[in-house]
Amino acid sequence: MLATTDTSGGLTDISHWDCTGNVDGSAAQDSSSGACIIHVGHSHGDCSGIDTSCGVASLGTYNQGLHIGAIFIVLVTSGIGVMIPLFSGRRRSGSTATAAKLAESKPLFSQNSFWSSVFFIAKHFGTGIILSTAFIHLLFHGFVMFNNECVGELAFEATAPAIALAAFFVTFLLDFCGGRYFHNQEGTETPGSLEKATTPDSPDLLAANTRALEEHGHCHGHGFEMVGKDQHWQVMILEVGIIFHSIMIGVTLGAGGGEGWSTLLIVIVFHQFFEGLALGARIALLDFNWKWTPWAMGLAFTLITPIGIAIGVGVHENFSANGKAPLLAVGILNSISAGILLYTAAELLSTDFTAGSLLRAKMSRVFTALAALIAGMICMSVLGKWA
Repeated sequence: MLATTDTSGGLTDISHWDCTGNVDGSAAQDSSSGACIIHVGHSHGDCSGIDTSCGVASLGTYNQGLHIGAIFIVLVTSGIGVMIPLFSGRRRSGSTATAAKLAESKPLFSQNSFWSSVFFIAKHFGTGIILSTAFIHLLFHGFVMFNNECVGELAFEATAPAIALAAFFVTFLLDFCGGRYFHNQEGTETPGSLEKATTPDSPDLLAANTRALEEHGHCHGHGFEMVGKDQHWQVMILEVGIIFHSIMIGVTLGAGGGEGWSTLLIVIVFHQFFEGLALGARIALLDFNWKWTPWAMGLAFTLITPIGIAIGVGVHENFSANGKAPLLAVGILNSISAGILLYTAAELLSTDFTAGSLLRAKMSRVFTALAALIAGMICMSVLGKWA
């Protein structure tokens, strides 16, 4: 973290405050304008009139009614974001989830339709959201938390990337073990199954499947690209990474206050919507043995941030946005989530581009996917200015 020492003895960094503050105990004034928006360990805007010294519990006015309302605002927004792809992507048939009935599931839109194209764009836009969240929102803020003076001197300065690296490697091991398990399971299924078709022994069959995928972007009677059972595991890992940091986002929002709190709420609403869209688009691509599984996954994402807000509302009187415990908790969880999302984002890029259908797809389809990917990265990166 780049830092400069001012003449009054306070330590400030570019667009983020440090707990030492100025001699009079106030935070150094940010070069940016606008209302002060305070998160755990850092702030945006003009916070020169607010005491941000270590351990201060109250960092601004607190409207409890509005905070309680935020629980429902974020609940609805998160639900809309994650459920739109699930509702629009497909419908299940029958009351029990057998493999045969899953094979008969129909997409709500036919191949090459307008909605199929929208879903294709949303999926790659979501990948960009995930990638940007890992770098801009999580890994960077892991650095900020651990570099805050309120934490104290670290024996190992690269703590944030070290935790992210460990999370990345553990996620890789879990994915590898899960992949081996599903690969062994595939060997016991019928030759006509979808998973068998994605890993055929015959080069001719592989070529035929590749040509079909290039021409139609789908297989096996579904309006979705081919997916293997191991991708269920990858999407579940993705959701775990999202949930880890979503709970802390909620706690911070519920416990925070001040003039810029409304701006923070708006930013988090957009953040949750886009992240829900990214997760929902991936869940909707998969077949599950139980028809309620995708809805349960969507519900878990929908509820986790509002639960965090409720916790924050309950503890706001004793919550310090620059206390050592919150800084360590947020820094550790953000770094873990960054490692998980970096791994899953790399897997998604590989599955879609370097080892997937886009490797041999028409260039127009490739450019569309890349444009959606870049748009997702830019969109979530812009939100990183405030959250």
